[in-house]
Amino acid sequence: MTQLKLLSSEIAQQSISQREIVLSLNAAIEAVDYCALNQIHILGWEGWVQTQDGRVGHGNAPQGTVGLEGLSITDAAEFCRNTIRAAAQEWSANHPETTDRLHFCITINSNGIPT
Repeated sequence: MTQLKLLSSEIAQQSISQREIVLSLNAAIEAVDYCALNQIHILGWEGWVQTQDGRVGHGNAPQGTVGLEGLSITDAAEFCRNTIRAAAQEWSANHPETTDRLHFCITINSNGIPT
């Protein structure tokens, strides 16, 4: 099972990846809220950039977080909300003329869930 299957279909359908949770800013925050509400532990996030022609990569995207396994579900979600928003603001300020779109790849704990 992909991690996308653990999210609501409305959120999962917004992912630019069919295997990973890769969402725009607003959808990423919605996913974080969904995970916190449903007791799904977020392990971290990293930035992805989608170019106008559809290519996706890490390029000049925000680095993201280190592993958040040591935080509670609530604390990990709050940390992700704050750092995702801050990274999006910084990225926008540093790339005002770009047509690239910033996304966030969110990794969640899916241990014990059948693949």
